[in-house]
Amino acid sequence: MKFLLLFLCFSAVLAKVEIAKKCPDGWKWFERSRGGWCMKVFSDYGLIANAEAKCAALGAVVSGSQNANEIDWMLDTAVNTLKMPTKSSLFIGAKRTQRCLKLYLTKECSQLNSFSWTDNSTVGISGFRWLAGEPNNGGLNQDCVQLYLDSGVMDDISCSLNALGGYTCGKVATF
Repeated sequence: MKFLLLFLCFSAVLAKVEIAKKCPDGWKWFERSRGGWCMKVFSDYGLIANAEAKCAALGAVVSGSQNANEIDWMLDTAVNTLKMPTKSSLFIGAKRTQRCLKLYLTKECSQLNSFSWTDNSTVGISGFRWLAGEPNNGGLNQDCVQLYLDSGVMDDISCSLNALGGYTCGKVATF
């Protein structure tokens, strides 16, 4: 009986889990630790809340960036495919953590822990690529994140900003 239990546990560890890889037309597939993730960049000036609503209408959310590969893809797509101006930026799916809402950049609220991803897929901190001295929470109201297209770095911004050039929607891939 012990041998059978050990065999079943060992087999479960070695079993290959299939990852969903199907994305809608025009969406790009990425492999993440939580499974397949589909993303699409949209060029659209407006409020961050509008980006969230437009992604939701597509069954998606504003996407975070898991790593440098995803950031580079967002930048390339925005500038080279959508022909967005390089002086614009993309809204990224991250929000300032509750404990850091009214704090400047400190040891307690640093580049490593001031923000968390909002898309329920992105994990860790390797997808944050902050501009030097950011996120500084200027005015104590910069609770959202933008990715500058010209430099590929991030800055914290007010969530009511109305001048972003676009956003990236993301959703779970299907089989």
